Amino acid sequence: MSFIRYARMPLLIATILAVAACSNNSNRGITAKVGVDTGVALTTAGSATSLLTGQTLALGATVENASNSEGVTWTLTGAGSLTSETGTSATYVAPTGTGTEVVNGATTALITATSIANPTQLASVALIVLGTPLIDPTTLFPANVNVAYQSPVSASGGDAPFTWVVLSGALPPGLALNGSTSAATYIEGTPTTAGIYNFTLQATDTLSRVASVALTMTVNTETACVLQGNYTLLFTGFRGNGDATHVASIQISNTGLITGEQDYKDPSRTITAETLTSGTCVNRETNTGVLTLEAPSGELVYNFAATLPGADQKIHSAGLQLIHSGSDSGSGQLELQDFSGVVTGAPVSGDYAFGVLGVTPTKLHYGMAGRFTSTAGAITAGLVDSNAPSPMTETVAAGTITPPDANGRGTLTLLAGGQTTTFAYYNVNPGKLFMIDIDATSAGGTTRLAGQITAQVGNAGAAAFNNSAMATPSIMSLFGASGNDEPVAVMALGRLSNPSATAGTLDLLLDTSNQTVDVQAQTFLAQSYAVATNGRGTLSVADTPARSFAFYLDGPSSGYIVEHTGTAGSAGFLEAQSQGPYEYATSSGPFPATLANSFVSYTAYPQAPGPITLNALLYLNFDALSSNFVNGSFAIDPTIGRGLGTVTESGVGTLPSALYIVSPTRMEMLRFGTKGIDGTIETMIQN
Repeated sequence: MSFIRYARMPLLIATILAVAACSNNSNRGITAKVGVDTGVALTTAGSATSLLTGQTLALGATVENASNSEGVTWTLTGAGSLTSETGTSATYVAPTGTGTEVVNGATTALITATSIANPTQLASVALIVLGTPLIDPTTLFPANVNVAYQSPVSASGGDAPFTWVVLSGALPPGLALNGSTSAATYIEGTPTTAGIYNFTLQATDTLSRVASVALTMTVNTETACVLQGNYTLLFTGFRGNGDATHVASIQISNTGLITGEQDYKDPSRTITAETLTSGTCVNRETNTGVLTLEAPSGELVYNFAATLPGADQKIHSAGLQLIHSGSDSGSGQLELQDFSGVVTGAPVSGDYAFGVLGVTPTKLHYGMAGRFTSTAGAITAGLVDSNAPSPMTETVAAGTITPPDANGRGTLTLLAGGQTTTFAYYNVNPGKLFMIDIDATSAGGTTRLAGQITAQVGNAGAAAFNNSAMATPSIMSLFGASGNDEPVAVMALGRLSNPSATAGTLDLLLDTSNQTVDVQAQTFLAQSYAVATNGRGTLSVADTPARSFAFYLDGPSSGYIVEHTGTAGSAGFLEAQSQGPYEYATSSGPFPATLANSFVSYTAYPQAPGPITLNALLYLNFDALSSNFVNGSFAIDPTIGRGLGTVTESGVGTLPSALYIVSPTRMEMLRFGTKGIDGTIETMIQN
């Protein structure tokens, strides 16, 4: 199953109404369930999840299939307080909005009801307290003449209805506000005139409180693609009844013409260093379009969804989804190439870590991670860990790396454990390269591998690593597959935290979708780990059965990880979790229940042909996740940045999911699988 998400931008009015007005909630009777739950039904008066400053909200809880009548205990993280607590009810009291309890915009309160008889049964809801309105920080996509456009601007807090006006300046000809009286308005229409436009929007709520924001929008010519410049492409997926990989450097002109170079591999062929000619980048709507790559070997076509432009007004990344017929499917990413510091004719030098995910000719999934030092093209001090059928553990590696050509392409030959693997790499920037293996396809099939190489920077820039390299939390993603009968995917997201460098222990919180078995929020306390000076680390997890991992760091709490135990060939990534600052963080923790601006969401490293999705514009608005095709509800824990909830997507259905905030501009989400649907990990990026 492959689902293409490129239609008109989501109308998020219903979602953002959750942070608009609800001035009479406190006196309604308790009604339907709210929040997310495992065995406890949590209700609020009028099913409300938002209220104004100074208001109260009645809460109720019922333990499902209770073995006794002890009821629940109540906890609150965030603003306000709880009163009148019993085993079945409580009252939430919002901040007054005055003095030390002023609320600018909105703030949140995470309320949890936990069964006394069985603490694994609980329910949580994120309540939103609406204060003085503020317009959220907003970056607008560039537009194109004669191409349909729609971009939201929203306010946090305030009491609806709102009045939205253009206070100064003017919108580009052909665009207008959509007339909304909710906490969100839309700039929409079809631009008619290219140029750069500056204007200020103002929102006034029903209490005559005013908020404003100054914005800039660029309108390009009709033929100019949303994406312009040099980009590196990495794709993994399924073609010709087997796994396929693709890596390329593409140059997109200001008229949408594509040239460049590519390497491609599927079960029937391996294409290396092939010139791309006469390709096109065509806009569809706002930040979406189609990339058509033409080469002597044939045509490859991708949907793309571009992220918001950076401070330099350039689009730095995009999500990809393969467009093809039959069972072909897959996803990937584009990243803007930065050739500063990259010298044609000179190979990269220094210390590097790498990680790749792959599959054998017999469709066994596995991963490989390692590190090496490059000096004048010679690879030394190399180490590799792999959970392939012929596994490697801290195996010595050597090899060569060639200089990049004008497109940033080169080759890496790695010899480890008597096995030689040749990769094609493409520079993303001086510290990052995408790569796939390019060993020739044979009648019996060959391994297919894809991943990346990144420069090692040690502990906060120091030359060497040690246990302190895990001092900050890390989000761990694991990709694997087992068996031949669907569902096969074995996916996991987790959080490494609370390390003791001296004792060599840390905590692991883990969510897992293992084929048809889902396990949420497993907690493993004080697990053993060790980090060597070269960045190689080990982690032992006291699960049943015990689990053993090796990882290679490229920086503090960041790198690549391989599991040596199990049958799924699990491997993946470590991402340092940013502690902020976040726009909507509260005193209860560094992580907010909402993030500013829109995200692009795509299936990361799919382990099965479906579901594979690309969502052009996805929003986390307090407890709600939404796009044109997706609706979800999450209760975000502000102390760890994890949310547990459900996601409903057209064509896929409703699935329980775990969401982890990585940074103000990045999230990772695990959709748990079912007997009929493979679990997936989705990456959500903002720029």
